Parts: sequence; structure tokens; C-alpha cells
Amino acid sequence: MMGGNELIMKKEKNKLEEELVREDWMNKPENEMTEDEKTRLREFEQRVKDSIEKQKKQWEVNLKRVKAEIVEIKAKFEESLLSLYKKRIFFDARIYEQELYIVRLTSFLHDVKATKENVITFADENEVSQKKFEEKRNFLHICIDKQNEFDSKIKSDSGISLQE
Repeated sequence: MMGGNELIMKKEKNKLEEELVREDWMNKPENEMTEDEKTRLREFEQRVKDSIEKQKKQWEVNLKRVKAEIVEIKAKFEESLLSLYKKRIFFDARIYEQELYIVRLTSFLHDVKATKENVITFADENEVSQKKFEEKRNFLHICIDKQNEFDSKIKSDSGISLQE
């Protein structure tokens, strides 16, 4: 973890604990100690204090380093998240573009189908209209022929020309 720093810190802590072992004679009351023992006890307590202070400084340095690593990791994470978000937006845009193409093609096919249906319908209506036209034209020719026959019959019977 953390580049092996935790293991190094444990080794250093063990060294400090080994060096600063409290001896049995240091546990007796101060009034029973000799001056030499009192001096050695104060030196020991000073070394313990220095050791604790040194350990605190190491922890503060490690804390600052870890905080800096956290900030760096956080920045990298945010960059990768932003990159993924941009990719998502890009792919969403491509999907919407394809969906629009599909809608446009569907609309075009519907228009073609409607136009084809209209052409068939108009062709059928045109055919029906042509038949009616032919029937009425034939009827008109028949009427004209009958009129001509009638005119010629009247003309032959009366000897008068109607065109005069």
C-alpha cells in the first residue's frame, strides 16, 4: 500500500521501540533513585519525547504526501470522468443522428407509398372517367347521327332545306 511506505514506517517504529525500552529500575519512585539514575531517566524521557516528536513530524510529512496523492488521484479521476462524459455525449449525438436518418427514411418511404397509392387511385379514377367520356362521346355521336337522319328525313319529306 502507498508504495511500501507503510512497511517502512512499521520497521522504523519497531527500531524506535527496541531502542527505547524502559528498564525496571526506571519504574521505582524518584526519591529512591540515585542522581545517576535520575539523570539517565531524564535522558531516557527526553529521548522518548524526541522520538515521539520525530514520529509526529514523519506522520505530518506522510500525511501531506498522502493528501497530495489524493488530490492528484482525484484530478485524474475527474479528467477520466470528463473524458467519458464527452464520449457519451459524442455517441449520444451519433445515435440521435442515426435515429433522425431512420425517421427521415420512414417518412420518405411513407410518402413514396402514399404517392404510389395516389397514382393507382388516380389511374383507376382516370380509367373510369375515360370510360364515362367514351360512353358519352358514343352517345353524342349516336344523337348526332339520329339528328342527321331526322334532318335528312324531314328534308326529303318537305323539300326544304333547314340550313337556309
